Amino acid sequence: MHAGKSMLLTALLLLAGLAPLQAQRDKPLIVLVRAADWMGHEWSEDAIRLGLQEADLEAGRDYELRVTSAQGDLATLPNLLDAAMDAKASVIVAIQDATLLVAARRVKTTPVVFHLLADPFAAGAGKSDSVHLPNFTGVYSPGFGDPEQTRRIELIRRVVPKATQLGIIFSPEEPLSVIFRDRTVRAAQRAGLRASAVPVSTLADVGNATRSLCGKKVDAIELFGNVAHSGFPEIIKAARACQIPVFSPSPFEVMQGAVASIFPDFAEGGAVAGKMIARILKGESPERIPFYRVQRTKVAVNPAAATGVGLTVPADVVKQADTVVGARP
Repeated sequence: MHAGKSMLLTALLLLAGLAPLQAQRDKPLIVLVRAADWMGHEWSEDAIRLGLQEADLEAGRDYELRVTSAQGDLATLPNLLDAAMDAKASVIVAIQDATLLVAARRVKTTPVVFHLLADPFAAGAGKSDSVHLPNFTGVYSPGFGDPEQTRRIELIRRVVPKATQLGIIFSPEEPLSVIFRDRTVRAAQRAGLRASAVPVSTLADVGNATRSLCGKKVDAIELFGNVAHSGFPEIIKAARACQIPVFSPSPFEVMQGAVASIFPDFAEGGAVAGKMIARILKGESPERIPFYRVQRTKVAVNPAAATGVGLTVPADVVKQADTVVGARP
C-alpha cells in the first residue's frame, strides 16, 4: 500500500514537472536561421513579425520565435538547421541564400520559409514559383533587385561619371556571390568599365582585399556575399582612407557609409513572408503556397558619404531616390 502511494506520488510529480514543457511544445516554435549578421538584419525580421501580426498571430501568445546565426561561418549552418529540427520547430525561416542552399539539401519535412533571397532556384528549392520542394516556400527578388546587375552599374556610372575601373569584393565559397561577381563583371564591361574582383573567405581578409583594390586604382567598389557584408565596417574604413566610394546591394550599409544602393523592398517581402509562416502555422501546406517574387526595387543614397570621398551625388539621382541618408541638399 505504501509502495503504491509512493508510485502514485512520483507519477504526479513527474506530470507536474512535464506540464510546462508540454505547454511550450503546444506553442508553435519558429526558428529563424541566418548565415551572417548583415547591418540592418533586424529590419527584415521586424517585417516578418509584422506579417505575422497582420495575420492575427502574436509572439508569446501564438508562437515562440528563436533567432540563430552562423555569423559568417557558413560551415556551422548544418548544425544550426539540425538544432532547429531537433527542437521540433514548426517552421524554419531561412535568411540569406547561403542558408537556403544548405536547408534545401538537409531539411526534408520541416516547413521552411525563406526571405528575402536572390535565387531560390539556384539553391535547389524549386523549378518555378508554383513547382517547388513540398516543404519550402518564401520570398525572393532576382539579383537582389537587379537580375543582370545592369542597373547597379548604371547607378555607379551616374555617381562616378569618370570611372574607368570597378573593384568587386566577393565571397568565393558562396555560389550566388560568384554569380553576382560574374554578372557584374559582364555588365561593367558592356558599360565600358574594366573590373577587378578580389575574393574574401574570412573576415580577416576583408580589409586587405579593400586595400588591394585601392592599389589597383579602382574608381568604385561593389561587394557581394555574406563574408563581405559581415566585414563591411572594415571595407568602408579602408575605402575611405584611399578615397574610393563604396556601393552596396544593402540599403543598411548606405546608412553606414556606402554611397548608394539598389535593393528590393524589404518591408513588402518581410510582411509577405510573415503571412506565409502564419498560413503554415494555421495548417496549410507550404506545397500549396507559391513563391513570391518582390517586384518593387528601391534606391538609397548617402550624399554625405559621396562628399567624403570627393564626389557629388547628382541632383536627379537624389530626387529619384526612395531613401536619402541625411538631409536632402
